[in-house]
Amino acid sequence: MTYTLLIGNNFISNSPKKIKFYDKLLFSLNEKNENNIPQISVNIINSANKSIIEINENNCKYCDNSLIKKRDDADHILITEETGEIMFESRVLDKNTILVSGIFPIDEQQKLIATQNYIILPSGKWIMHDRIDSNNKDIVITNDGIKLSN
Repeated sequence: MTYTLLIGNNFISNSPKKIKFYDKLLFSLNEKNENNIPQISVNIINSANKSIIEINENNCKYCDNSLIKKRDDADHILITEETGEIMFESRVLDKNTILVSGIFPIDEQQKLIATQNYIILPSGKWIMHDRIDSNNKDIVITNDGIKLSN
């Protein structure tokens, strides 16, 4: 079964594996459970180099006490700040589509923000409406857009 990743209104089809911003891993995907739904794994570290969110194959293993875990199901994880801003969300829309949004720190000062409508790069550039066939490979997000990793 192949799946599509929907991130910031960008469609990445044909089962992408690792999603990176240049060489920084944002999250990884695979499809190996009894429900045949896409599985996400992510470790989000804040600017102080402290882990604040850890998800392993759709299971939230850790959520910092400063954050609010609103949903924690295999098909929908939603973690927000106290103000309501989404820090991380993964939602399986159907067995073939997973939607991911959140705030992904790149280093101490930069972050990539993926909303349901667009991706905001650390440079401030927006990316939306890209369509790419991952061909079951890794994907890299750059200032030039979304493409297959080398």
